[in-house]
Amino acid sequence: MKKNYLALSLLAAATLMVTACGGDDNKGAVATAQAATTNSAATISDQSSFEDKSSYAVGASVGTYIAQIESDQQDVLGKFNHDLVVKGFLDALEDKVALDDKVMQETLLALDTKLREGIEQKQKEVAEKTLKEGNDFLAENAKKDGVKTTGSGLQYKVLAEGKGKTPAISDTVMVRYKGTTIDGEVFDEQKEPIALPLANIIPGWTEGLQLMKEGGKMMLYIPSDLAYGEMGAGDKIKPNSALVFEIELVEVVSPKEEQKK
Repeated sequence: MKKNYLALSLLAAATLMVTACGGDDNKGAVATAQAATTNSAATISDQSSFEDKSSYAVGASVGTYIAQIESDQQDVLGKFNHDLVVKGFLDALEDKVALDDKVMQETLLALDTKLREGIEQKQKEVAEKTLKEGNDFLAENAKKDGVKTTGSGLQYKVLAEGKGKTPAISDTVMVRYKGTTIDGEVFDEQKEPIALPLANIIPGWTEGLQLMKEGGKMMLYIPSDLAYGEMGAGDKIKPNSALVFEIELVEVVSPKEEQKK
């Protein structure tokens, strides 16, 4: 979401540049725009000239971009007046912008601030809701048979006891795993063993894997502060998400063994 309001800032900057580009150097663009607007029967197709296709593509890309912003942030921004968007575009091409530069800059900066603050508020609300849902889930999960809770708040359930080595923080582990959100949505799965340095993974994994032995399987129920915290990760792991992992510890590889390989 952050990219959207930064992109709007770029759009604002581009708009200001257009308004400053009037005069003789812009007469060709003005003439083209005037010809297009006075010819209501103007058409475009794959067979049109390069000049026509490039002109249409520029306009369509701007329209698509604005439509995407409206779609993503409608609850914050509402909808733009499309007639005035078109008028502002054409007025800028003709160097006849109705608002002076100071008002334009103040308005665009205010728009950017409104969008940024709106998005930050939405993110805060989502993070608070996700944290509560995770805490409620863990509170209920702790009551289930076989689930144990460590001092850090990590919860685990042994599915199969291993018989090999237990990893140390300096080791690399070979694991299979499946990660889900608390409502069961899979966000990552490795069916073949993958190597992970124990010191460079989320704290819930670092702690949980040191409770296992090679060949063992375990469920880990990880509070958000032992997972990705307030940042979240990707589209599926929201800020403050508690996570669930099913992990099989296939092998422990010590630093000395890694060097031999």
